[in-house]
Amino acid sequence: MPNTRLMQTSPSPISLPDLVALREGGGEFALFDVREAGEAHRGHIHGATFLPRRQLELRIAGLVPRLDTPIVVCDGGRRDTRAARAAQSLAGLGYTNVRALAGGTRGWQESGRALSEGSNVPSKLFGEEVHESDNVPRIPAKELARWQAEGRPHLVCDIRSPEEYARSHIPGARGAYGTDLALLAADLRAAGKPVVVHCSGRTRSIIACQGLRALGVPEVYALENGTMGWQLAGLELERDAGAGVLVPSTESASDGERAARALALAAGARTLGLEAFAGWMRERAKRQANVYPIDVRQVAEYVEGHVPGSIAVPGGLALQRADEFVPVRAGRIVLIDRREARAWLAAYWLCRMGFAHVQVLEGGIEAWVKGGGTLEPGRGRTRPAGWEGVQRIASYVTPGDLQPQIRNTLLLNVDTSRQFAKARLPGSSWVRYGDLEDHMAGVPGPDRARTVLTCRDGTLSTLAAANLAREGIAGVRVLAGGVGGWRGAGYEIESGEDAATRDAGDLVVQPYDSGREGMQRYLDWEQKLTAQAPH
Repeated sequence: MPNTRLMQTSPSPISLPDLVALREGGGEFALFDVREAGEAHRGHIHGATFLPRRQLELRIAGLVPRLDTPIVVCDGGRRDTRAARAAQSLAGLGYTNVRALAGGTRGWQESGRALSEGSNVPSKLFGEEVHESDNVPRIPAKELARWQAEGRPHLVCDIRSPEEYARSHIPGARGAYGTDLALLAADLRAAGKPVVVHCSGRTRSIIACQGLRALGVPEVYALENGTMGWQLAGLELERDAGAGVLVPSTESASDGERAARALALAAGARTLGLEAFAGWMRERAKRQANVYPIDVRQVAEYVEGHVPGSIAVPGGLALQRADEFVPVRAGRIVLIDRREARAWLAAYWLCRMGFAHVQVLEGGIEAWVKGGGTLEPGRGRTRPAGWEGVQRIASYVTPGDLQPQIRNTLLLNVDTSRQFAKARLPGSSWVRYGDLEDHMAGVPGPDRARTVLTCRDGTLSTLAAANLAREGIAGVRVLAGGVGGWRGAGYEIESGEDAATRDAGDLVVQPYDSGREGMQRYLDWEQKLTAQAPH
């Protein structure tokens, strides 16, 4: 039976032809798939940003700062109500031009259009296109192993994140993370030996290899299929501290800045002065402009101090996961570095990927501080959009008050399946966040009154309780502080999968965590992207 209250309060839907026209118009708009990431991974409209309903209030202000931006949300279609509810929530947060896609992904398919499989598909497709168009050199894992066995001079650079490098790496690899290569290029040229770059799979190493070639490194190769290809070849990864991180010389850093700047300017990037940047950030704060201030340094540098309002997306990830952070492709991207070198290399690639408005903050962090700008430490986390309002709506119960009642309480955990398996209150049941309203609609009134929502820290359960209240489902309480608060009070915690979460499919399992078959399947998929690209 349709939810008439939801139908009456949700914004009007958008038709497939109107969405196609919006996509082809070239203006500012955002398309979000509000199903769980694991569902969207199995088939989504090409170019849609994954934004599960449980992340909506947590991320939307940074993803779409301008409140009158056209936003389209989609779900699986037919009986799926998540897009309509997401549209309703966005309208409640002040967004004035939000519509749910009529028919969802099912309707998209039934109209004869294909769905895309996988995550970060636009960036991975771009990487494969670069591999083909630029004839990026590659070296098979067994060939590199032969070089190592023969003692042939060469240098292996792990261009993933510091955290990935710390977990495992190719034997002898040095850390040279993402766009940090802009600082290292002159030193690598001067070393006078072949350079092999690698990531976990293909995209980042292809981009890194071609980036070094563009910066003048004469002999550089992408390790074919990265660490996954290495393992599939029957070779072992190192899991110790490794050979260490490459540190650029002062001369190399200066040379890299000049060279990367020239590349990016030729590709269409621009310099943004401090005064203009400050003005853009004021517009963004007023919710009047889609500006994306991206700090391309490594996270540890960002945490020490960053421009307030900027987000930490190290350069290599900014390229591989651009769709996650810049859903409005026609918005204004501002890349921020300590100075400029890494920002210019990221800008070069973002321009080649088709982003229309890419800027580099002139002088970077150093110029910002010199000009009187302040820095903010930490991760820059913000409260969920509308947080004060949802807190007023929610009704809380403390761990101490809940503990004597727990045997007569219906405990519903609205976290991800992975977090539920990691830690939960004894006797809890898992309910997918996006399905909670439909689940509770079938719960009798007396049972609603003894229902308590939980999650890791109380945030998602508070948002979920507010969603229920908006649909007239009252009486449900929230555990204050969530599972963390319960554990902090000294009470028992359960862990482990159960029948509901064993095959939940709400999350994306990374290919390098999927065993040999999963790794091979992923690599085969990636290499076929250009043949299957939507037209």
